[in-house]
Amino acid sequence: MIDDLKTDCRHVNWDRPCTPHKRRGKQCASCDEYDPIRHRVLMVKLAATGDVLRTTAFLPAMHRTWPGARVTWLTRRSAAALFAGNPLVDEVLVTDDAVTAARLATEQFDVVLCPDADPEAAVLAAMAKGRERRGYHRDERGRIVPHGDGAARWLAMGLSDARKKVNTETYQTLVARVLGLDPAWVTEPILEPSAAERSSASAFVQRLGTPLPLIGLNTGAGGRWAYKQWTLEHQRTFLRLATAAGFAVLLLGGPEEVARHHELLNGAAGLPVFDGGNDNSYGRFAALIDGCRTIVTSDSLAVHVAAARKVPAIVLFGPTSAPEIELYGRGEKLVPTGLDCLCCYLPRCDRVPHCQALIEPANVLAAVQRWAGRG
Repeated sequence: MIDDLKTDCRHVNWDRPCTPHKRRGKQCASCDEYDPIRHRVLMVKLAATGDVLRTTAFLPAMHRTWPGARVTWLTRRSAAALFAGNPLVDEVLVTDDAVTAARLATEQFDVVLCPDADPEAAVLAAMAKGRERRGYHRDERGRIVPHGDGAARWLAMGLSDARKKVNTETYQTLVARVLGLDPAWVTEPILEPSAAERSSASAFVQRLGTPLPLIGLNTGAGGRWAYKQWTLEHQRTFLRLATAAGFAVLLLGGPEEVARHHELLNGAAGLPVFDGGNDNSYGRFAALIDGCRTIVTSDSLAVHVAAARKVPAIVLFGPTSAPEIELYGRGEKLVPTGLDCLCCYLPRCDRVPHCQALIEPANVLAAVQRWAGRG
């Protein structure tokens, strides 16, 4: 009978039997897997995929702050697959779905979290019905409204190059204050490859047939800031130096790096340099990074994947903030010296040589050797 249904249990599916009933024959009235939802939490986080991934570091803090929480995460469709296998997110909503708009208009959340002053995220947070709001929302005049001192500070930093440049705190610390969470409860990001993705990546690495320790070189940096990407010439030189030092190198990148991978492989003919592919799922990309001793990357998605998988990362910085990136004690940040324009957040600049061109391959290799245990 419907009267026996525990409607506050997180296992309830509404349109089909729940998993405990389907798999183990449990009856709702007497079920020992009853898991009541005590808080309904909505996280609104859009932005770049890497930025979405690093924000998953707040999930343990969210669950400690709201025990028994059911967490719904609203993001862009391109980032939705990041949450496959994430045990701390109950459901993912995407922005280009009419059902999402209907649910925001009808459902009540105990708390709505919006860590960004992004107008699109903030208007979605304003649309959602929440008994409590943390972070930001967009008001009826189109203004971004911060909730609390931490949110006001992060908003001011985002609007001021000067404040951004003098900041020394990580994103995790800053945004924990935005959301009113204890920074001590923030952990690494969460990205869990499936068993099939682990098996596929492991088999791929085995087929390489190299006995040499494997280093990942993430060749791209996204399209927003051109000079986050290490130069092609430096990447070519690094491949020669790294292989001469006794490493094999796995090229990592997305669809935008297909041409670059071809160029790098052509220039490294006969060397233990391998292409990891450009169409990996997020989970398989993470599983490939699992197979590396360390990775070399710009400030991009790969940094946060490496953090999630606890793989040391050598990170090359230029136009974005080095202090904001948390490496969790694994890896190094390499920042060019002698420039007063770092952390400019300019899409392009006319400085010659530009910041990434000043990061020498020999220095990158030295950092790799320190973290790969071959120095």
